[in-house]
Amino acid sequence: MADASGLRLVALKCSKCGSLLKAEPNDHVFYCNNCGTGFELINEKDELVAVNIDFALPVKKQDAEIVYLPFWVFDTNIQISSRDGSQTLGSAAGFIKNVFSGGEGSKPVTKFYVPAFDTPITNIRTLGMEFTKNQPELENIKKDKLTGCRFSSGDAEKLADFIFLSMEAEKPDMLKSITYSLGLSSPRAIGIPFYKTGGSLVDGILGIAIS
Repeated sequence: MADASGLRLVALKCSKCGSLLKAEPNDHVFYCNNCGTGFELINEKDELVAVNIDFALPVKKQDAEIVYLPFWVFDTNIQISSRDGSQTLGSAAGFIKNVFSGGEGSKPVTKFYVPAFDTPITNIRTLGMEFTKNQPELENIKKDKLTGCRFSSGDAEKLADFIFLSMEAEKPDMLKSITYSLGLSSPRAIGIPFYKTGGSLVDGILGIAIS
């Protein structure tokens, strides 16, 4: 329903069980701690759309307070049609498929990770790059809430471009230009465990410290 100003009011209520959804200002994702249903607020439609939300079990254990911070995870099929550098990836006559990886012996990139919480862009770049390159195998657990998701899935797709180009720019062939498609699909939110250690946060999956 729109108010007199023309703004639409969206009820933060689970459409499955009717429970109120916990939220923080500027949240784009909401998790029902009663039935475990997830929702994304789609601003273009001013409505809540169902989205899968999971929580990752910590791999690296620490004796510290733990918080779960939101990431967007996409299935991806990265294709590079041309890449101008000092080394040649192959013919540019057509798409060069399945060539993107973090290096020799690394896992093929099938999932793209984008941090979705409020943190400096340098942290988004570092976490997005490392999670995407490492392709961690996550075991899911049940938790009671996920708040602080500042970016929509659409925002995350734009950030994925930035992360991908950062990864390519770090390769040793002096990247000059690149034509590519990330092929992002099936967005879902996941709470990644972080430990509060002094003035830093250390993720419980790869052990990356951010401040």
